[in-house]
Amino acid sequence: MRADAKQLARAGYTYIGRLYSEMDCQAFVERCLRDCGININLAGSNAWYRRMTWTGTPEECKKQFGHIPVGAFLFIVEDDGKEPVKYRGDGIGNASHIGIYTSQGKGAIHSSASRGCVVESRFTGKSIRGGWNRVGLWKGVMYDVDILAKDDKKEGVVTMQTAIVSGGDGKYPVHMRVGPGRDYVIETDIPQNSEVELIEDGPKWCKVKFESLVGFVMTEFVHKTDGTDTAARDEMVTVSRRDLETMRDILDNILGRG
Repeated sequence: MRADAKQLARAGYTYIGRLYSEMDCQAFVERCLRDCGININLAGSNAWYRRMTWTGTPEECKKQFGHIPVGAFLFIVEDDGKEPVKYRGDGIGNASHIGIYTSQGKGAIHSSASRGCVVESRFTGKSIRGGWNRVGLWKGVMYDVDILAKDDKKEGVVTMQTAIVSGGDGKYPVHMRVGPGRDYVIETDIPQNSEVELIEDGPKWCKVKFESLVGFVMTEFVHKTDGTDTAARDEMVTVSRRDLETMRDILDNILGRG
C-alpha cells in the first residue's frame, strides 16, 4: 500500500496547533502517514532522510521532475557532524528536521521545536543555509511523478550509470539495504554478477536500483561498466578463465588426454 501524496499534505493541516511536546517533527510526519494507512516508526529525521528513495536540493527536484511534488518530504540538512554516531562517515550529513510540502499557503507544514507546536512555515524552494534545503521522495507515497522512472529524453535528467554487483566469496548474493549501513534492514538480495543502475556513488555505500527496488550496496561490491572500473572486471574475467582451464585439465586427466 502507498499513501496518496495529496491526502498526506491535507492530513498535516488537521494537526495545526498540536504541541511539539505531544509530537515532534518525526512523530508528526508518521502521524500523517498513519492517517493515510501507512504505519511506520523510524528513529528520527536522520533515519527518515536515509530512507528516502530520491533526495536532492529543491533545484535538482525541479530540474528532474519539473516541479516539487505535493506531499514531498522537506528536510534541513547540514554538514555539521551532529548526526547520530551510527550515521557519521556515510557522507550524507545531519538531517536535523523534517516536514511535508503542501504547495498551499506557506508551503511547508511541520512540528516546530522553536514555535512549540505544529505550524506552517515558508518554503522558498531554494537551497538556503539554515532553511529547508533538501527534498525527499519516498516510494511509500504516490506522487504525481514517477520517482523510479528514467526518461532519457527529458531535458536535465541525468541517466543513471550501469554497474555490476559482485564480490565477497562469489557464492552468495549481495545484500541491498534500505539505508547506507549494516544496521539497516535488508531490502533484497542481489545475485552475483547482476546488473544494477548506479544512482549515487559513495565512498562506503552506493545507492542503486535493482529491478524495481532502490537501496544501498557496499561500494566494494559495485563495479562500474563505463570503463572506470576495468581492473575489477578484468579480475573477474581472469578468475573465470582460470576456472575454465582447471576444468579442462581435470577433464583431460579423466579422459587420459594429459
